[in-house]
Amino acid sequence: MSRTRDPERSIRTVDFELPRGEVSIEKLMAMEPAEWEHLRREINIRHQQNKARPLACCGVCRGPIYIRGSQHRGRDVPMFAHYPDSLMDCPWHHGPSMTPDKARAAQYQGRQESSRHARLCELLEEVAKADPRCTDTAIDTYRRSQIHKRGRWPDVFLDMGPLGRFVLEVQLSKPFAPEIAARHLHYEREGEHLIWVFSELENPMPLGFRDVVTMQRGNAFVFDHTAQVASYEHRTVVLNCYIEDGHGGWLPPRLVKLDDLKTGKGRAVFLEDRRSELLEQRCRANRKVWVKACRTAQQRTPDDPAYDDVFITQWSGLKDRVPGLGKWEAENWPFGSDRARFMIANLVLMLCSIAHSAAGASPVLYVTKFKGANAVLQMLNTKMTAGELRPCADLVRTFVSRTVLAGLLVTPSLQRILEQGRMAAPQIGPGHPVWEAMAVLFAEVLDGLVRAELSDLDRLPAWASQGAGTFEPAGRACPVS
Repeated sequence: MSRTRDPERSIRTVDFELPRGEVSIEKLMAMEPAEWEHLRREINIRHQQNKARPLACCGVCRGPIYIRGSQHRGRDVPMFAHYPDSLMDCPWHHGPSMTPDKARAAQYQGRQESSRHARLCELLEEVAKADPRCTDTAIDTYRRSQIHKRGRWPDVFLDMGPLGRFVLEVQLSKPFAPEIAARHLHYEREGEHLIWVFSELENPMPLGFRDVVTMQRGNAFVFDHTAQVASYEHRTVVLNCYIEDGHGGWLPPRLVKLDDLKTGKGRAVFLEDRRSELLEQRCRANRKVWVKACRTAQQRTPDDPAYDDVFITQWSGLKDRVPGLGKWEAENWPFGSDRARFMIANLVLMLCSIAHSAAGASPVLYVTKFKGANAVLQMLNTKMTAGELRPCADLVRTFVSRTVLAGLLVTPSLQRILEQGRMAAPQIGPGHPVWEAMAVLFAEVLDGLVRAELSDLDRLPAWASQGAGTFEPAGRACPVS
């Protein structure tokens, strides 16, 4: 039976470290599983690294929070929750919950091993020993830490010589998120590659197993009968690797050796970084039609590309996608006016120019006809003096500060123009429909959650990762109207 939660006592908003910022419960529940599972992973890792500096805090009591899964109609729904040892005087605190140690004790009922678990460990060690590169193995043996911290009891330890040292954790029952994070941090410090091994792929997959898949970037490793046969045939460890298909299922499994796996990416061991690839594809797909429209407008209407009719379809689609954008248009311009579309088109043309110039060896402009090394600066100086774009001074400054063109912000002329814009008009900030619309199109820069996730996975594109990125818009968003 699923647990019920009093909606009046649920945590409504949580403040994450920048660049993520504030995340509401509605935004959390609207996320795809891969998105909130990554947030859950990062919260757990930070909690293990430094409890005094939590990644996310309750919007009321400022206490640290984590993300738990609440079963609803056969699937896990993410919810914010206080830790069991948090102070209970917060109006959003729902009461005590079971600590990880007590939950673990209840799950295992005192039995940390089973005959099936032991047999799988023995089989993995046996096939590893058949590999001539293997120099040392151990099952359930305490290994002292090399850096003077508490050691661990890995299920199976393998020293595979030139391949490196591996720890195989055979998981038959649901692991606990804090322990998953703790083990990955420990073995990363020890220079050992941690692989979680299942005996089968459960459907639906429990959240604890999903935490493992998240850590392994969308990969699940299974030591089933097929993998065992292949291991004996090849005289080395062979696992069946399942990779997420991006639609809630799995691609056909592939038999892989330890040699096939990527082990040089920090905490994760995987065959393909499925999570990062899909996130990058989504970012590019969100702005693809707008980039195409910018190029078309530049060719057809070079003197004033923002007024080209090619943006009509894109503007309509963006209003359908971003709540509040249509209301913002209606409250600022009379019915039938195209000025909102012209403003957004101008903004997109300018941001596309910044992004593509940052990604290339020379300036690429879709608006204005400046050329040469200072073309981007001249474009910004010209466009940001326009009255309609003055409310976007903070947005533009934030955008530039997070790219390799961040050095432009120290130019006196641009500093003066942006400051004049800030003084002349209330600024569009995070939460404003225009900011959210640009965050859809340029998520790597303006969507704090996406930017942070790409950074966590070492996949933030070079054009968006070299800037200082220290500027944050002052205060909260100005009113929509």
